[in-house]
Amino acid sequence: MKKFIFALLGAVLMLSLSTIETVQAQERSPSIKVGGGLGIPTGDFGDGAKAGFAILGGVSVPILDNVHALAEGHYSKYGADEDIPGLDADAKLTGGNIGVMVRSSSTPLVVYGLGGLGLTRAEGTASASFLGETFSASESENAFSFVIGGGIQYAVNPSISVAIDARYNHALTEESATQWMPITVSIVFTP
Repeated sequence: MKKFIFALLGAVLMLSLSTIETVQAQERSPSIKVGGGLGIPTGDFGDGAKAGFAILGGVSVPILDNVHALAEGHYSKYGADEDIPGLDADAKLTGGNIGVMVRSSSTPLVVYGLGGLGLTRAEGTASASFLGETFSASESENAFSFVIGGGIQYAVNPSISVAIDARYNHALTEESATQWMPITVSIVFTP
């Protein structure tokens, strides 16, 4: 599985690098995206965590008419699902991915789908107070991950757009996969 992921990451990277000359020849500009919203834990992760917040940012570069190479970073934080007096626990997911975005033809309203591979750092911390003593523990793990999603983007003017999207993230963490769905609103700048 790891060999397949490395091969796929290498192919996407080579495709992105080989198309830079094509993009420059076509004089297309990259887009910069920054946004945030609701993060929803799913699967086994959703059994122990409650909804939190998600932040994302990235760059997309056109490589063909409706196909863009994509590089993104993300951060999200989730609290423990159960409220137990004296217990404070949370999970943080930080990472990035590279991939491809396919967009509909240019109109004021664009529909898009995306997919990519990357790395995610999952970090959990907990602290509990009992009889005046505080006990704490933390654990972290780096894992390969993938993302698929889609959304809509509306051009406010030629340089600024607003995007709303939903994504499914899946990190291949050791004990069980960590899965979450950010639903975000973003501002997209295209110089």
